[in-house]
Amino acid sequence: MKTAKELLLAYIDGTASESAALFADKGALELPYLADLGVEPRYEGPKNIGAFLTFLHEQMYPGFKFVDVKIYIDTPDQAFGEYTIHQKSGISGKDVHQRFFGHCTSANGKIVLLREALNVLAAADGMFPGGVADIIQKRAAADLARRPSISDEARGSAVKRSV
Repeated sequence: MKTAKELLLAYIDGTASESAALFADKGALELPYLADLGVEPRYEGPKNIGAFLTFLHEQMYPGFKFVDVKIYIDTPDQAFGEYTIHQKSGISGKDVHQRFFGHCTSANGKIVLLREALNVLAAADGMFPGGVADIIQKRAAADLARRPSISDEARGSAVKRSV
């Protein structure tokens, strides 16, 4: 049976479908900081994980490979490592240098949970042509849309009261 380190290294080296197949049926891939960019932060099961990884491998960072892999924790059921990509984004066209940290928990030779942390600023550069500025603009527009509108009559009453 594969250890957590062996599974993490296979995930790092694999294609989208190979990496997804390493997860247990109810295994999960979590990237919690992606929620700050408006992206789903958790994918459960090999099929959903595979769809997300296919997007990363084929659209966001076509042909990428992880480099500078370092494993810091290695026990039979847990591994922790860091790994990097240097890749041009297929979405924004920008060169992105992204460092990941991954904590892998395994059971019965499968990944139960892989929780990754990443630099959201680098991720934003890869996901949006304007990078973080696009996120700020989208949030400002969403906030403005949620505000109740003030009628002209109410606006006039407020001006009269303040005078």
